[in-house]
Amino acid sequence: MPAIRAIHEQMIEIATLGDAAWFAANPDRRIRIRKAVAMEFNGDIGGAPDGMEWHALVLEAQPGARVRQPVALLAGTPLAEMGDEDLYAIFMRAASPEAREMLKTLRSTKLAGEPISAVPNPI
Repeated sequence: MPAIRAIHEQMIEIATLGDAAWFAANPDRRIRIRKAVAMEFNGDIGGAPDGMEWHALVLEAQPGARVRQPVALLAGTPLAEMGDEDLYAIFMRAASPEAREMLKTLRSTKLAGEPISAVPNPI
């Protein structure tokens, strides 16, 4: 079991580093969507429903503080055409109450760096 745990932690680290690099390269964006990385979520999300693919919505609450949410979308969905508002709406529909509370906490906690305001804050 320790070997599986180590792989799980490495997959989360890979996803986290990729997200950090993406946000550094796209400072005007506060949310991204990408294919989900195997084992990046704590629970087994299983296979996507027929005709769908698992993606990860990654919302940056403030620099370096992000929340990830798995979401199944139709295969072939034109992800590049989705802006922050579209992605945020999907995030809010898919997010559990715990994820919403985490986002609220991250936004209200004073962390080093500049505050961001590109993503609406209805919660």
